[in-house]
Amino acid sequence: MTLETMKLIQGLLSYYLSIQIMFSILVFLLGRIVLDVYETGVYENPKTVFQRTLTFVTNAFLGIGPYLNKKFFKYSFLKRKFFMLLSIVVQIVASIIVYYVIKNLLRAIFL
Repeated sequence: MTLETMKLIQGLLSYYLSIQIMFSILVFLLGRIVLDVYETGVYENPKTVFQRTLTFVTNAFLGIGPYLNKKFFKYSFLKRKFFMLLSIVVQIVASIIVYYVIKNLLRAIFL
């Protein structure tokens, strides 16, 4: 594996992790506005292969923010916002750890 390929994998990983974090921040800030748009792209009970594929791709790229918001929906507004903010901080720390672990594993294996 060349250095350029490793840089590409690291870039794609950081892109993926940052999309998850940014969408969680949008869910935190805008709430129902973003979730309504998200829910139009996701099928509740997908029946066809196209619906399953579209739902999987949408959940894979944007899924953690709406998932956590749905889990925190049973709490009051202020508690829900506090828990979302706390989960965003945890998600940022976890993303940094995952990024550096995968980066060092790639370097150890291929360089």
